[in-house]
Formats: sequence, C-alpha cells, structure tokens
Amino acid sequence: MLNIFKKKRKKITDETLGVLTFRKSNRLDESYWNVDRKVESVNEMVEFYIYNDENGIDESQKKMILAIEKKYPQLISKLEDFLNKRLQEFDSNSLYVSIVKDLDVSFINVPKNPNELIKWEINFVEKREFAIYGIEIENWEPIDLGISA
Repeated sequence: MLNIFKKKRKKITDETLGVLTFRKSNRLDESYWNVDRKVESVNEMVEFYIYNDENGIDESQKKMILAIEKKYPQLISKLEDFLNKRLQEFDSNSLYVSIVKDLDVSFINVPKNPNELIKWEINFVEKREFAIYGIEIENWEPIDLGISA
C-alpha cells in the first residue's frame, strides 16, 4: 500500500561519506544531514548528524568527520577519564564506566561551522542500562557532560 503521508527526504551521495539524508528543522531543532558510517576505530556503525541547510554539507564538515574517525582511538582514554571524573562528582558511589565494555557510540554531532572552533559532541548509550552520556568536545578535549535516562 502506498503511504501518502510519508515525506520523501532529500538525499545526496558524497564520494567519501556515502549517502546523506536531509532532516528539515521542525521549529526548535536545527536542520541537519544524517549519515551512517562504519567507523573502523569504533568497530560499529556510527550515526553522524551534520548541521547545515538543504544545500548539503561543506568541505570543513567532511574533513572534521574524517578527523574524528581517525583520532577517536586516541580520545577514548581522555573521554573515559573525563566521564568517570564527572560521574564521581555527581555520585561518589558510582561504578567505573568503561567506554569499550559498557557503552556504544549512539551518535556524533558535527556543527555548522567547524572552522571557527573544533567543537563537537559524542553521545554514548549504555549497553545494559538506559543512560545516555553526551560529551561536548572542544579542540579535542572533553569540556562538558550531559546525562539523560
């Protein structure tokens, strides 16, 4: 049966990143392009949200995605230390969280103008529980943590 209510989304194919799908803003959210990439350093599919208008992403955003993929293995220990330090500040009885053993990468946000400041966000979801950890990164250093359940 034909679904007349389903919106057809704009798609483009990038020679390096693959098929990107556009998600138009609905009031409060910014418009973004979505791409699922097999990231070898994570050894899983990772969803990237690349904030830009319907004309596509720019070269600096593409370069940033490739840099994140390349540098991720070196960031894991920094991210894990930062996460656990913040969790201890919230609750001194919290158990140690291993990014590799306890979490999966949920998605990565890439900003509209990454040339201005190398600032992005990575979100992890617990494998066995329900918490989501959003870590904001600036110039390859974790600077803020958001937790939702």
